Amino acid sequence: MSEIANLLQQRAGLSPEKAQQVEQIVVEHIMARVPPQFQGMLSSVLGTGVGPGEATSAAEGSGGLGSVLGSVTGMLGGSKT
Repeated sequence: MSEIANLLQQRAGLSPEKAQQVEQIVVEHIMARVPPQFQGMLSSVLGTGVGPGEATSAAEGSGGLGSVLGSVTGMLGGSKT
């Protein structure tokens, strides 16, 4: 399991399955907004297997990974700290 999914479990109290689903949505959302030439680099930083052209839009708007995770956590009733 990735670091993002672990953080979602710890901070938002999500089950492992739900944390992985949320992580996939967040990563797809971010990757869909990054120019193709940077997707490989970002994939490496995020620790995902998503490469150029594999991302699809999962949600509207953007504000960085922290903002997205904070929003997801808030929507799921978890603490944003």
